[in-house]
Amino acid sequence: MIEKLNSNQLLAGVAGLLALGIFFQAMGLPSFGSKEASLECQGNVRSQQSTSKDDLAKLLQVEIGNSKEAVRKLLKEPYCVLPKTSLRTGTPTEREVYRIASDALEKATSQTYVVVSYESNQYQGYRFWIR
Repeated sequence: MIEKLNSNQLLAGVAGLLALGIFFQAMGLPSFGSKEASLECQGNVRSQQSTSKDDLAKLLQVEIGNSKEAVRKLLKEPYCVLPKTSLRTGTPTEREVYRIASDALEKATSQTYVVVSYESNQYQGYRFWIR
């Protein structure tokens, strides 16, 4: 016999599904509506270029609205540049990809990148991308 679910069981089930969705998003797996399933670099790819975890920790302290030059001074040259997009209506968004330096074990299993966004040469934030 099938028992009816009470509200607590239903709430627990929904919370579990939400947790799975957040987990898959954090792991960088493409969602059904995702347009950015792979890095589509434009121009030169600097395959030897990587950013240290110490520099990444400093990036986390940079405030939104700081200049692109300030972020570039911290992170140096990007691994590559993604095509411009528009996150807000009418405002072009530039995105630069920085490969995060990792140890041998991580290199064998996956590669982690941080995508830094700018609007009007002002830092707008970052997002991790794991491949």
